[in-house]
This record gives sequence, C-alpha cells and structure tokens, in this order.
Amino acid sequence: MKNINVFGYATFGTPNGFTQSCIYGNKSLEKLLKTFDLKTNAIQLLSANDYIFSIRKESTQNNTFLSYSVYTYAKEKNSNRSGTFVGTSLVFVDETIAENLIFTSLSSIHSQLKKNNIGINNTLNINHSKDFNIQNVFSKDFEKLEYQTTRFNFLDWENSGKNLVVFTNRFDQNEIQNLFKKSLQLLPKYDTIYFIDSNEIAEFVSQKRLFRLTDKDGLEKEIQILQEERKQKITNAISKFEKEKEKLDEERKKVDENLKKQLEQNKQKHSENQEEINKSENDLNKLNIVYQNFLKKYDELINGLNADKTLEEINNSYAEYKRNFEEEKKKLDTVSYLQSFQNPRINTHSSQNRPPNYNHHYDDDIKEDTVDNKVYIVLIVSVILNILLIVAALVYYFMFFEKQQEQYENINQEEPINNEEIISDSSQTKLNPVPDTILMANDYKLVAKQLERNMKIKDVVKVIFDKNKTEIKDFYQNQKEDYTKLLIEKNSASFNTVDSLFTGDSIKVIPSKKSNK
Repeated sequence: MKNINVFGYATFGTPNGFTQSCIYGNKSLEKLLKTFDLKTNAIQLLSANDYIFSIRKESTQNNTFLSYSVYTYAKEKNSNRSGTFVGTSLVFVDETIAENLIFTSLSSIHSQLKKNNIGINNTLNINHSKDFNIQNVFSKDFEKLEYQTTRFNFLDWENSGKNLVVFTNRFDQNEIQNLFKKSLQLLPKYDTIYFIDSNEIAEFVSQKRLFRLTDKDGLEKEIQILQEERKQKITNAISKFEKEKEKLDEERKKVDENLKKQLEQNKQKHSENQEEINKSENDLNKLNIVYQNFLKKYDELINGLNADKTLEEINNSYAEYKRNFEEEKKKLDTVSYLQSFQNPRINTHSSQNRPPNYNHHYDDDIKEDTVDNKVYIVLIVSVILNILLIVAALVYYFMFFEKQQEQYENINQEEPINNEEIISDSSQTKLNPVPDTILMANDYKLVAKQLERNMKIKDVVKVIFDKNKTEIKDFYQNQKEDYTKLLIEKNSASFNTVDSLFTGDSIKVIPSKKSNK
C-alpha cells in the first residue's frame, strides 16, 4: 500500500450528487475510507472566493490514516443550489511529510484539478469524479515525496465523533502550515478540524451549532488544556508506579526479613543438629567398643570352662558381664532425631488471592485422604447393595415367574387326557351332574395366573369357579365340598396331603361339565 494517496471529489448534482475517486495511489481506499463530503447543514462554502482547509484522522483494523484537504466553490453543471464545491485530499497511511510539502503539494494538485475540470462561471464540466481530467495534475517530483515520510503517532487514536472549526483572519502559506502543525496535537480529541477565514462561514457555523467554533486563541487554549490533561495522565501514571514501587519495596523488605529470620533459625538448628550428629558418631564408636569388649568376654568364658572352672562360676561371671553390657548399651544405642528445617519460602500473596482449591490440593492432604477413604467405602457398600438387589430380583424371577411360565408350558406339552376316562372315573362322585370333561389349556391359563404357592384349597376352588362360570360354577356352586374332594383326588400331586395347600405343581385335571350325558 502506498503511503501517499490523492482523492478528488465534488458535488455533481442530479443524478450523481457527491462522489469521490482516488486519482493517485490505492484504488481500494475508495471503499475503505469515509467520504470527504461536507456536512452542509453544519458548514459550507458561501462564495466563489471561500476556502476551507481541514485535517482528519481515521483508523481501520490494520492502518491509521491522516488526511489533509482543501475545498473551494464550484457550481454544479445542472443546478444553481448553494454549498456546492470541489475538493482535493492528500491521504497518508501510517506516515506523513512536512507541513510545507503538504501545503504546496495540496495547493498545486487542487489548482490544476480545477483548471482541468471547471469552466466558465466556476461550473463543473463533468458529472462524476471518475471522469476527472488529471492531465498534468501531478508534478514530476510528486512521487519522490514517498521517500520523505516519517511515522506519526498519537496518544489516543479512537474515533471521537467530534469536529472543530477554527477561524483565522487570513489564509497564507505560513498560516495554514502552522495551523496544520498545531492541530495535530488536538487530533486525539477531534476527528476532523476545519480551518476558515470567512466571517460569513463562521457566522453560519455559529448559527447551526453542530460543530464547535473557535479562533486561534481558542485553538491555543484547546491545545493547552489537552497538554495539561496529558500531563495529568502522566502524573497519575507516575504516582501509580511510585505507589506500586513503594508497595513492592515493602513486600521485598518483609520477604527479606522473614527469610533472614528463617535462615538464622535454620542455621541454629543446623548447628544443633551438627552437635547431635557428632555426639551420635562418638556414641557409635563407643557402642562398637562395648560390643567388642563383650564379645571378648565370651572367649574368656570359653577359656575358663576349658581351664576347669566350674559352670556355676562361669554362669555368674556371664551374668555380670551381660548386665554391664546391657547398661552400657542403653546409654549408647539410640540416635537423637534431628530438627527439621523450615521451608524458606515466603507467601507474598494474601489468603484472599489464593485460588479456590488451594487448601484442598496442597494444604490438607490428610483430610483429602480421609475423604477419599470414606468415598471409597461408600462406593463399595453401594456396589454390594446393588449386587444383592440384583440377586434378589433374579431369585424372585426364577421362583415365581419362571415357575408360572413352566406351568403354562407343561399344560401345553402334556399329553391329552381322555375325557371318557374322566367320565368313568368320576361316576362314583356325588356331584350332580357328573363332570364329563376337563378345562382345556387356554382356560386353565386364566386360572393359573391367579394361583399362588401355599394357597388354600378353598381359595383355589373359588378361583376356578370365578373364572369358569358356565362350565363349573353354575353346576357346582352348591356342591363345593364334593367338587373339592374330586379336584384333590384327580390332582393329588398339586396339594399337600396334610393341609391341602397348593404346592405349585400344575393342576392337570379340572373337572368340568359341557354336555348333558
């Protein structure tokens, strides 16, 4: 990207209105930069002899731009409205050049641009900025300005949205150069600063009250105020650094004092420990001598026995040697524990600045282990209980559900029972009418679902009657005792012989009546 770019612009009336074009440099800036259009409801050119100069800051994500502009009166081609103009801007990217070069270049380019594109009565002879005739607009040495740039920097670069208009009594090269140079100091506060020398324009700006209006003295005051604000910011920063420095130095002294104290304590402990070490080493040597002396006594005792001394005499001597050895050993066979050193680390942070999990992870290891053990025990108990519940569920399933299912399957798998046999076998019963058939498997399933192990026989009969009204209950509801006897007789394996409780085995034969035999 070129450091110096030039924009030309004007108000062209219907249908294009204001348009601007980059006539030198990076064309991509046409879409990137804001327009250089004048807000004619706040400031405008009122006569053919009027000039407006300006300086503007602008920033994008990657670059900062500084623009110097000049506006002069120009009549639109197809209208007679007021406030119309033609203008030129030098746009610098991150760098700029000296104010005298800015003024001479800006004036020269603008003058030639007007000459090429404005005709009689200051009327534009084109309808769009893209049609500007730029022949001979740039001097041969203009490109050399690229090598004379220096970087610019501002304390604050954020866009403020504020604009300032400075009135001066006269415009000449030195005056404008001086205004450009001074105004750079105010760009942190204002986005655009305009310069005018027309009383009429000044009156217009004052009446509209959209831009702040001041004169050269006011400009100086603005600069002075901003400088004082900067000085105050610097003073505040210095004060902040000094306080932090003082606080840090106090912390250093505290750390130094505490560390020295701990180091002195450790030195003292080290000295005491060294004494203990020396004493222990000395005692160790003495202890070895005690052992060696006692070992020699064994040789004396053995030699005494070989020399025909009595065993009683030798045992007495041994007891005395042993007693003396134990007494001497007790004095020497222990080593004093050394004092531990303090960790010479100083916590320079308050407890409030500790991370939330500091104590949990570093200071309370024993507590953490205890909690972990409790959690582990609870986890084991929970697992055991879950296993017991699962086992109980399986037992219940196999004892009841599977048994009941087995009954259903047994019914379906059993060989058909001869109804004639039932008739002949039941001929001796007192039931009237005599049963001539039995319940089929599907009917029995309805009964079996209601039966439970150890159910009383009377409850079993009640279930049979309730589930088979037309085939059994209607015939035998007043003969329950006889029906019960026949049911037990035909299904002896299904009921206990003592108390006639249901054993859980399938009831194969349930007498029923379906014909009038």
